[in-house]
Amino acid sequence: MTANVETMFSALETPWHKLGVVTDDVLTASDALKVAELDWEVELKDMFTKNSKTDRYSLVLDEVPDKFAVVRSSDSKCFGVVGNRYTPVQNVDAFTFMDNLVDSGEAKYETAGSLNGGETIFILMKLEKVLPIDDQVNPYMLLTNNHNGNGALKVLMTPVRVVCSNTLRMALSDRTANTYSVRHTSSIMGKIDEGRQFLGIANRFYDSFSDEVNKLIDKEVNNDLFKKVMDNVNPYPNLPTDENSDEEVKRHIREVKSHEYIKETVNSNFEHEAKNGFGYTGWTLLNAWNSYELWEKKRRGVNSNKKLLQKQANELISRNSEITDKVKEVILNG
Repeated sequence: MTANVETMFSALETPWHKLGVVTDDVLTASDALKVAELDWEVELKDMFTKNSKTDRYSLVLDEVPDKFAVVRSSDSKCFGVVGNRYTPVQNVDAFTFMDNLVDSGEAKYETAGSLNGGETIFILMKLEKVLPIDDQVNPYMLLTNNHNGNGALKVLMTPVRVVCSNTLRMALSDRTANTYSVRHTSSIMGKIDEGRQFLGIANRFYDSFSDEVNKLIDKEVNNDLFKKVMDNVNPYPNLPTDENSDEEVKRHIREVKSHEYIKETVNSNFEHEAKNGFGYTGWTLLNAWNSYELWEKKRRGVNSNKKLLQKQANELISRNSEITDKVKEVILNG
């Protein structure tokens, strides 16, 4: 594994199939912990600095007040430095929290693992909710937790389109929340009741999500709307002038090539989706752009399918589908 994905398991039908240990089926919490190699803990250790009295023959250490190192117990790897209010969330507690959210010790997990050398762990669980959409889109809940002191534990709503295993981390037009956060200042187990209230928010999110998808399915895409989306998301680069330097002209040529690549890729995706799915609709166009954003967008350092999957996993955890969001807004308002 590269530095992005340290350890991981994925079931056969998940978006990250073939990345990490692949299982024939989804797993319970106890099995997922072991297979994803997340059965380790972190601990807080006192921090010290070298005293100015230190010389070649003696070492004098001064304790750093109210600062602690977050260290993995299995290999003494330090993930970060935190203050005295920081409370670690162990991996096993993260799984238990997810189990308790759905009030079941038999919750099924389809993906789990660690990123960035273990600093970030993630858990993907499918919800038992059928979405009223004329396409197979499954509702998932994604938990992420940082062991480096940067950021809270988060639970995110992550729909997955089954036909292509594409993720749709969409922000909704009505601003229905799709994220629940727990700060590392108290025990996560004390947040179970609060977390269960978030399931109500999750249901509202997926109801609103289904409404937007159905609006997209009902929206006909003609040439004018297709062009409007393209102009908003992938505008043609400004033409150089006589005053531009040779380097600026070269940059313009590169930008034009990038523009044409995106245009041709999205158009190909759109035609493929239209002939094999929902015709020339907003939902088809949205998925054409979503596929581009997930799989065909040029990324630095990505020279294999494995690295692409790792990049997608990292991006899914860190941000919404920004291009897909913009496309959706233009289609619905166009």
